[in-house]
Amino acid sequence: MTDIARRIRDAEAAGDHAAVVQLLATRPVEAWFTLPVDELTAIIVGLPAEAVRASAEVALVARMLAPEGAESLTEDRALSRSPQLPSRLRRWLVVTDAWHARLNGDVARAYQVLVELPEIADAIPSVFDPTNGVRSLFLTEAAVTALLLGRFKEALGLYGRVLRVPTPSSLRFYLRQAHLRSAIIHALYGDPVAGRAHLTEALSTPRTASWMEAELDPEQALAECLLDDQDPAGSFTRLLQLTYGPMGELWPLYLLGLQRQGVLAGRRVDVRERLESLIAAGVGTTGTALNSSVPHVLLALECLLSGNVPGAKQEMKKVQDRSWPALIVACLIGIAAGAPKTAIRDLNAARPLTKGLQRAERQRRLVLGLAHYLSGDSVSAMRALDQLGELNRQSGPHEIAVLRILAPSVLELVAEHIPELLPEAMRTAPRGVLDSPSLTESELAVLVRLAQGETREQIAKALFRSPNTVKTHQASLYRKLGVSAAADAVRRAVQAGYL
Repeated sequence: MTDIARRIRDAEAAGDHAAVVQLLATRPVEAWFTLPVDELTAIIVGLPAEAVRASAEVALVARMLAPEGAESLTEDRALSRSPQLPSRLRRWLVVTDAWHARLNGDVARAYQVLVELPEIADAIPSVFDPTNGVRSLFLTEAAVTALLLGRFKEALGLYGRVLRVPTPSSLRFYLRQAHLRSAIIHALYGDPVAGRAHLTEALSTPRTASWMEAELDPEQALAECLLDDQDPAGSFTRLLQLTYGPMGELWPLYLLGLQRQGVLAGRRVDVRERLESLIAAGVGTTGTALNSSVPHVLLALECLLSGNVPGAKQEMKKVQDRSWPALIVACLIGIAAGAPKTAIRDLNAARPLTKGLQRAERQRRLVLGLAHYLSGDSVSAMRALDQLGELNRQSGPHEIAVLRILAPSVLELVAEHIPELLPEAMRTAPRGVLDSPSLTESELAVLVRLAQGETREQIAKALFRSPNTVKTHQASLYRKLGVSAAADAVRRAVQAGYL
């Protein structure tokens, strides 16, 4: 691999543009991942436009990198769209278009075109891959797109295919990447035992000279933290130090992991501050998948865990994604808002999303049991919980922690009938969020104005309501909070997390 970089540099230094183009055309994947992106971009920009246009392969590499100032090199779209373009190069064009679509937030469209490529579905050669890394590149692009779309089981399958491709030593970073990302998926939603096995394989994979190795180091740190159930406080501190920036496209999974470890470490305030700062910076405002939903989904969950159901509902209004992370939080909010039957319907319909994912299926069954329990159907609740028996009890500490905050009575039911599913020394809380009064949006709006020191008449004018209507909301608010004055209501609301 380093030989390709040396040969390209030597040819470029000698002004041998034909040799540079020939190397880029025949070994594009090795060239891409050997030379730093800035250096490769500079080399491509330095080539004569006619030399680039003479090679469809090089034109497509330039298009994929989309370097600033290189538009003139690939402006002849007739070349790349020509009917004479070989089918293998047409597939390169599909990948470059999908890559740019994903980076621009359209993850769904990117995945739709990628999964139709023969490199994704065709049989994997067992001895030698004649594509010189192209198959691994295409599979990796499809896998990360599935991952960002929230199709975790499909992503695991695609990364499994990457691991079966005969890979030369110069491109083994593909194997390390596939193991690390599989470990992260398993840590969050799958089987932690399988996650640890993938992490072990990643650690034993020899490092290459590619710049990709440094890009994968933050992913390794994330996987190690998520699979460290023995020291949640320490792993959470390490995640805070990691920050989301170095995670690249995987930043939504970093936030999912940060929230998970934050709950286990009892540091939800730090999680909320990180989420609010990222949203204020514009993160998660565009896209069609996890890249647009995760910050708001996690902020909604934090509102719910604080007892602020209206705030949770407000955050979920900003989410269009229906992947599992968004759906499970939406169901919890629905249950808290008094709609357990809708949650039951959605959770039953979500079975395909959690099939084959141990932790996700555990989440689904626990919340399904909660919904049945709170709807008054204890028989169906126990039926849902009984099916958890086949899952390892250590596979869901986060789910147990969340339910301990929301509805410890459900965990008491589990402890009574299936005690092996819970940690031996776990004590349930005397009262949960769902046992506390739930404020309506109107009551919360009045509460916010009271906290600002406004009078009833000022509140009525600001909310376009009559003073009598505000009086009714205020009386209901005081009754639910168990107070008789505005100052006490504000103090109690702050303690409960409404303000």
